[in-house]
Amino acid sequence: MSRVIYFGVDLHGHVNPSLGLIRKLVERGEEVFYYCSDAFRDKIEHTGATFRSYRGLLGFGTHQGSGVDTFLVFADFIMNKSQTMLEALHEEVVELQADYILHDAFCLWGKQFAEKLELPGVALIANFPFIDEMAQEDPDFFMEYVLRAADDPLYKKHKGNHDMYRKLLDKLSRIIATKYGIESLNIINDVFGSKQRLNIVLTSKQFQLYADAFDDSYWFAGYTLSPRLELVDFPYEKLDDRPLVYIAFGTILNNLVDLVKSCIQAFTSENVQVVLSIGSAIDVKELGPIPSHILVFPYVPQLEVLSRADAFVTHGGANSIYESLCHHVPMVVVPQVFDEFMGALMVEQAGAGIYLREDELQSIDIRQAVQHVLTDPEYRRHCEVIHQSFKVTGGLDAAVDQILRFADKRVVHEI
Repeated sequence: MSRVIYFGVDLHGHVNPSLGLIRKLVERGEEVFYYCSDAFRDKIEHTGATFRSYRGLLGFGTHQGSGVDTFLVFADFIMNKSQTMLEALHEEVVELQADYILHDAFCLWGKQFAEKLELPGVALIANFPFIDEMAQEDPDFFMEYVLRAADDPLYKKHKGNHDMYRKLLDKLSRIIATKYGIESLNIINDVFGSKQRLNIVLTSKQFQLYADAFDDSYWFAGYTLSPRLELVDFPYEKLDDRPLVYIAFGTILNNLVDLVKSCIQAFTSENVQVVLSIGSAIDVKELGPIPSHILVFPYVPQLEVLSRADAFVTHGGANSIYESLCHHVPMVVVPQVFDEFMGALMVEQAGAGIYLREDELQSIDIRQAVQHVLTDPEYRRHCEVIHQSFKVTGGLDAAVDQILRFADKRVVHEI
């Protein structure tokens, strides 16, 4: 039995997909110490891992906006948090005497701890993977779907000039490296990806954009639905035989009153049943009259609802998209921030749903898109195809095999 430390991000979209892997490691006899914020203690301990608290030092969230400034804000946040974690946790991490370290790809401090302690390190990519090599194949993709700079006048003027991406990336990397006294870094692979010699990717190559850009250090493990602790009462007896449309926009940006109102209006007169999860920031009184066939809750047990759903209107977070694919539920994706736009594009290219791009979305747009995915069986069939591609990777068992084989080398490799 080996001892492993896992450094996680305190967001549902990062914690939830890690739980299955952690549970598998525990079942194999590994002793796992999982660092995260206190709100996730119960979920983590349910896997058999030992919970360790960040003691209020982390606090991942989101930054409204797009473009270079937002990109730099996020990179600076990760670098700053990494410094904080290295200083605050160093003594107790050393005392744990781990044999190897696992970490979320956003947890740069996990990679740095592995380097400082001369331990094997493995990164887990729980969000939609984006690496520098993808942009080398298609620089416009980075500008339009990562920076979301498609309407920027300078970008429009120089679109098609491949040097523009490289010059911008090098400039951003220099800004961060200079601020933190680092000789050189790649802001995408080193900061946002914390690239290791082994990187576990929770998707399949078939669903991944520009899959050929990923070298052999990336192990595609598909996506496996894992039970998670959700103590939520839900009135399943109210669900009937009408098509079920599930609507949810995630746990971060949950104050989207206008979008939620548009969804309610879209299905007020439709012969469907709707389950709408509105989050904790919206008061149901703000939504006005709600028809009896539209069931509104602050939070719902998503896996159970998806198992009954016929269509899913989603913000396009990684968890939501992968879970929908595993339940063969076609999607209408209305992205809000960062990698959700990439997720929407992946769903569209896979034929598993519709990507709604309209800046000012109308209720009729939502209604027509949902009607389309409900009536065209090809969307569900494509979900089944992608789900099968997850299975043939070997899943979490194969991923654990890779981790244990890599960690058993007990050596540190330079990237």
